[in-house]
Amino acid sequence: MNKPGMIATLLFAILSCLYSLAKEPVRTIGPTSLRPANPETIPLPWPPNRFSADTIPSPPDLLSPDQENEKIKTSATLHGYIKNMPSLSFGNRIDSAEFLNLFHNRINFKLQFPRQLSFKMEMRNRVFAGSQVRKSPGLATSLKQDDGFMDLAWVPASSSSMAWQTNIDRLSLNWYNEKWDLTIGRQRINWGIHNTWNPNDLFNTFNFLDFDYEERPGSDAVRIQYSPKPMQTIEAAWKVGRNGKDHVAAMLYRFNKKGYDWQLIGARYINDWVAGIGWAGGIRDFGFKGEASYFHPSKNFSDTAGTLSFSTGLDISLDKEWYLSASYLLNSSGNNKAGFLGSGFVYSPTARTLLPLRHSFFFQGMKAFTPILSANAGIMYAPGGANVLLFFPSLQYSLAENWELAFFSQHFFGDLDGYKALGHNIYLRVKWNF
Repeated sequence: MNKPGMIATLLFAILSCLYSLAKEPVRTIGPTSLRPANPETIPLPWPPNRFSADTIPSPPDLLSPDQENEKIKTSATLHGYIKNMPSLSFGNRIDSAEFLNLFHNRINFKLQFPRQLSFKMEMRNRVFAGSQVRKSPGLATSLKQDDGFMDLAWVPASSSSMAWQTNIDRLSLNWYNEKWDLTIGRQRINWGIHNTWNPNDLFNTFNFLDFDYEERPGSDAVRIQYSPKPMQTIEAAWKVGRNGKDHVAAMLYRFNKKGYDWQLIGARYINDWVAGIGWAGGIRDFGFKGEASYFHPSKNFSDTAGTLSFSTGLDISLDKEWYLSASYLLNSSGNNKAGFLGSGFVYSPTARTLLPLRHSFFFQGMKAFTPILSANAGIMYAPGGANVLLFFPSLQYSLAENWELAFFSQHFFGDLDGYKALGHNIYLRVKWNF
């Protein structure tokens, strides 16, 4: 086994040993132990009230933080999932279909120490196999690339029709108290509010077509959060990119005003200065969210034009388990002629360019037929030019506790020498959570 493979095997062995040595659960004493150590992605810009009327202890039960920490012992948690997803990809004719099988294992490990200190490490192993790998000779090389300051991606084994990648996308230390929260290392910094497109998400931009990566990428960063009072947060974060380049430094201020959650952002994003705003609230029975970020080159500031990235949308939950949403994205530097569609809808988004199209609309409908069966359908349309249309249906079924069967497909259409289908992707996924 080569060096990366040995490293991946050794990391898994270390996690298993630490878990077996520290599996005694944390004692839940007083309100501080009810708070998650590091809340991750949530719909609102800050965590909701952590306590209900029947979970708030009476005054005699309350202990000081020092008393609590004397009672708390080191604990460990280990969980994850295993997924297998075969897929077919083809253009206008199905006889041109290429096959790809993706085996995906994720391991999430966390150590909780006294004094509100925790360590997190999360990794994923993916094995790609099939004719699509043979048609992509540069796949193994691209899988070795890590955009972070730390190089935490390896390809332990590969061949002409197979590639195995190991990637650590979370590796961080966190400390918090009543007002402060500090995280150092590879982490998810989610400043996005909107359901589909997030111009405010300067640190972890992701491709919204990548439905199989729920956790989203991490950033090698330092993040400090300060909450002077309820419903108010000040954040500062600094990310270092590959080879110490592509720096992102930003500050964010969150507050609540007249029933709306607001956030203001000022940042240096690689080679741009950025000013941003985001909101989340409601209009009657509809949820109303939006984000905007203006990017202006730092060089030749007065002689260059900037780019506005803006998204907004409405969503509503109806009777009989229906959910509907409509979204809009503006990229002021975009182009709806979209010549890139000749090779399919393949792109690497940035916070500045979430889509290369100028105007994009997205409509989504979800229906839960039973507690174990649900369906989802989305349509993205970019008017003018190539009149790009993308259709994404899916169906999810719970086979048993911790087991899920899901069907997904993606269909791309555009006007390139006549309006036609540009590509189809069909996926079938089995997932087991542990």
